[in-house]
Amino acid sequence: MKSDRYLIVFLSVAVLGVLFVGCRPKMDMMSKAEKAFVKMVDKTAGELNLSEDQKIQLERLKLDIRKNFQEGQIEKKEALVNIKEEGIKEISDIRKMTSLLQGLFRAETERINRAFDLMVEFQKNLNEDQKKKLNQMISEWVAKWE
Repeated sequence: MKSDRYLIVFLSVAVLGVLFVGCRPKMDMMSKAEKAFVKMVDKTAGELNLSEDQKIQLERLKLDIRKNFQEGQIEKKEALVNIKEEGIKEISDIRKMTSLLQGLFRAETERINRAFDLMVEFQKNLNEDQKKKLNQMISEWVAKWE
Protein backbone atom coordinates (compact mmCIF):
# COMPACT_ATOMS: atom_id res chain seq x y z
CA MET A 1 0.00 0.00 0.00
CA LYS A 2 2.80 2.37 0.92
CA SER A 3 4.73 1.61 -2.28
CA ASP A 4 1.60 2.38 -4.36
CA ARG A 5 1.38 5.80 -2.78
CA TYR A 6 5.07 6.47 -3.48
CA LEU A 7 4.56 5.38 -7.07
CA ILE A 8 1.60 7.73 -7.50
CA VAL A 9 3.52 10.63 -5.96
CA PHE A 10 6.57 9.86 -8.11
CA LEU A 11 4.48 9.69 -11.30
CA SER A 12 2.71 12.93 -10.39
CA VAL A 13 5.99 14.72 -9.81
CA ALA A 14 7.45 13.27 -13.02
CA VAL A 15 4.45 14.34 -15.12
CA LEU A 16 4.46 17.83 -13.63
CA GLY A 17 8.22 18.12 -14.03
CA VAL A 18 8.05 17.21 -17.69
CA LEU A 19 5.13 19.57 -18.17
CA PHE A 20 6.77 22.56 -16.56
CA VAL A 21 10.21 21.98 -18.00
CA GLY A 22 8.72 21.42 -21.43
CA CYS A 23 6.39 24.41 -21.22
CA ARG A 24 8.82 26.74 -19.51
CA PRO A 25 10.51 28.31 -22.54
CA LYS A 26 9.14 31.72 -23.44
CA MET A 27 8.87 30.62 -27.05
CA ASP A 28 6.17 27.96 -26.95
CA MET A 29 4.58 26.12 -29.84
CA MET A 30 1.77 28.66 -30.24
CA SER A 31 4.25 31.53 -30.59
CA LYS A 32 6.35 29.58 -33.06
CA ALA A 33 3.31 28.62 -35.12
CA GLU A 34 2.02 32.19 -35.13
CA LYS A 35 5.35 33.55 -36.35
CA ALA A 36 5.66 30.81 -38.97
CA PHE A 37 2.17 31.43 -40.35
CA VAL A 38 2.61 35.21 -40.49
CA LYS A 39 6.02 34.81 -42.14
CA MET A 40 4.57 32.37 -44.69
CA VAL A 41 1.69 34.73 -45.45
CA ASP A 42 4.02 37.71 -45.87
CA LYS A 43 6.44 35.81 -48.10
CA THR A 44 3.68 34.43 -50.28
CA ALA A 45 1.82 37.74 -50.53
CA GLY A 46 5.01 39.50 -51.56
CA GLU A 47 5.09 37.45 -54.75
CA LEU A 48 1.42 37.93 -55.69
CA ASN A 49 1.37 41.68 -56.50
CA LEU A 50 -1.63 42.41 -54.29
CA SER A 51 -3.88 45.42 -54.84
CA GLU A 52 -4.46 47.92 -52.03
CA ASP A 53 -7.77 46.28 -51.09
CA GLN A 54 -6.09 42.87 -51.03
CA LYS A 55 -3.31 44.25 -48.84
CA ILE A 56 -5.92 45.45 -46.36
CA GLN A 57 -7.47 41.96 -46.39
CA LEU A 58 -3.98 40.52 -45.90
CA GLU A 59 -3.46 42.64 -42.78
CA ARG A 60 -6.83 41.43 -41.46
CA LEU A 61 -5.72 37.86 -42.13
CA LYS A 62 -2.52 38.38 -40.14
CA LEU A 63 -4.50 39.95 -37.28
CA ASP A 64 -6.90 36.99 -37.30
CA ILE A 65 -3.99 34.54 -37.26
CA ARG A 66 -2.40 36.38 -34.32
CA LYS A 67 -5.73 36.52 -32.46
CA ASN A 68 -6.25 32.80 -33.05
CA PHE A 69 -2.91 31.87 -31.51
CA GLN A 70 -3.14 34.42 -28.68
CA GLU A 71 -6.49 32.92 -27.67
CA GLY A 72 -4.77 29.53 -27.76
CA GLN A 73 -2.02 30.79 -25.46
CA ILE A 74 -4.63 31.96 -22.95
CA GLU A 75 -6.35 28.57 -23.08
CA LYS A 76 -2.99 26.86 -22.63
CA LYS A 77 -2.17 28.92 -19.54
CA GLU A 78 -5.57 28.09 -18.05
CA ALA A 79 -5.08 24.38 -18.74
CA LEU A 80 -1.61 24.43 -17.19
CA VAL A 81 -2.99 26.12 -14.08
CA ASN A 82 -5.64 23.39 -13.82
CA ILE A 83 -2.99 20.70 -14.21
CA LYS A 84 -0.80 22.37 -11.61
CA GLU A 85 -3.70 22.69 -9.17
CA GLU A 86 -4.51 19.01 -9.58
CA GLY A 87 -0.85 18.09 -9.20
CA ILE A 88 -0.42 19.86 -5.86
CA LYS A 89 -3.36 18.08 -4.27
CA GLU A 90 -2.49 15.52 -1.64
CA ILE A 91 -4.02 12.80 -3.79
CA SER A 92 -3.66 13.86 -7.41
CA ASP A 93 -5.86 12.39 -10.09
CA ILE A 94 -3.36 11.30 -12.75
CA ARG A 95 -6.13 10.48 -15.20
CA LYS A 96 -7.59 13.97 -14.87
CA MET A 97 -4.15 15.52 -15.37
CA THR A 98 -3.55 13.34 -18.42
CA SER A 99 -6.94 14.24 -19.82
CA LEU A 100 -6.22 17.95 -19.37
CA LEU A 101 -2.87 17.55 -21.08
CA GLN A 102 -4.42 15.66 -23.99
CA GLY A 103 -7.04 18.40 -24.34
CA LEU A 104 -4.24 20.95 -24.44
CA PHE A 105 -2.56 19.13 -27.34
CA ARG A 106 -5.87 18.81 -29.20
CA ALA A 107 -6.52 22.54 -28.75
CA GLU A 108 -3.10 23.41 -30.19
CA THR A 109 -3.82 21.26 -33.23
CA GLU A 110 -7.21 22.92 -33.66
CA ARG A 111 -5.56 26.35 -33.55
CA ILE A 112 -3.14 25.36 -36.30
CA ASN A 113 -6.01 23.98 -38.39
CA ARG A 114 -7.91 27.25 -37.83
CA ALA A 115 -4.92 29.23 -39.14
CA PHE A 116 -4.91 27.11 -42.31
CA ASP A 117 -8.65 27.70 -42.67
CA LEU A 118 -8.08 31.46 -42.41
CA MET A 119 -5.46 31.30 -45.14
CA VAL A 120 -7.73 29.28 -47.42
CA GLU A 121 -10.51 31.80 -46.78
CA PHE A 122 -8.17 34.61 -47.86
CA GLN A 123 -7.82 33.01 -51.30
CA LYS A 124 -11.31 34.27 -52.14
CA ASN A 125 -9.76 37.76 -52.34
CA LEU A 126 -7.37 36.76 -55.12
CA ASN A 127 -7.98 37.11 -58.83
CA GLU A 128 -7.50 34.17 -61.21
CA ASP A 129 -3.90 35.04 -62.12
CA GLN A 130 -2.97 35.33 -58.45
CA LYS A 131 -4.66 32.01 -57.68
CA LYS A 132 -2.68 30.35 -60.48
CA LYS A 133 0.55 31.87 -59.16
CA LEU A 134 -0.31 30.72 -55.63
CA ASN A 135 -1.04 27.17 -56.84
CA GLN A 136 2.27 27.14 -58.69
CA MET A 137 4.12 28.34 -55.58
CA ILE A 138 2.46 25.67 -53.45
CA SER A 139 3.29 22.96 -56.00
CA GLU A 140 6.94 24.04 -56.05
CA TRP A 141 7.04 24.11 -52.25
CA VAL A 142 5.53 20.62 -51.98
CA ALA A 143 7.94 19.29 -54.64
CA LYS A 144 10.84 20.26 -52.36
CA TRP A 145 9.57 17.82 -49.72
CA GLU A 146 10.82 14.81 -51.65
